[in-house]
Amino acid sequence: VEDGENLGEWLQKQRQDKKNGKLDASKQQLLEDLNVSWDLGADKWERMHQLLVQFCEREGHSNVPKEHVEDGENLGEWLQKQRQDKKNGKLDASKQQLLEDLNVSWDLGADKWERMHQLLVQFCEREGHSNVPKEHVEDGENL
Repeated sequence: VEDGENLGEWLQKQRQDKKNGKLDASKQQLLEDLNVSWDLGADKWERMHQLLVQFCEREGHSNVPKEHVEDGENLGEWLQKQRQDKKNGKLDASKQQLLEDLNVSWDLGADKWERMHQLLVQFCEREGHSNVPKEHVEDGENL
């Protein structure tokens, strides 16, 4: 609310009018001069993607824990939703490519299996057997 007016509601109506072809071009230009976003969903996706890039640059990987919050945004949950959208055929191909460029894994279970198998191979080569004690930890993973 700004000066007693619901500014957010008014702006949402302007967005809807533009979407429906009912917003006058001069009014649209005035709003664009203020950098009004017409597609909040696309803006949100782009922001989250940039946070993922930031995470990858800092951590060296794109395996974001589900509970991870980056700059106040739940990046882990967002990435889970992208995986779910891909699985359901709802993720746009261009967005999928942007995520793949960051080496995002689409099947965490399969990736975990591969990692654990590699650790078991490493254990077997070093120890000469595969009788791993239940409590054994190999490179930070419980085998």
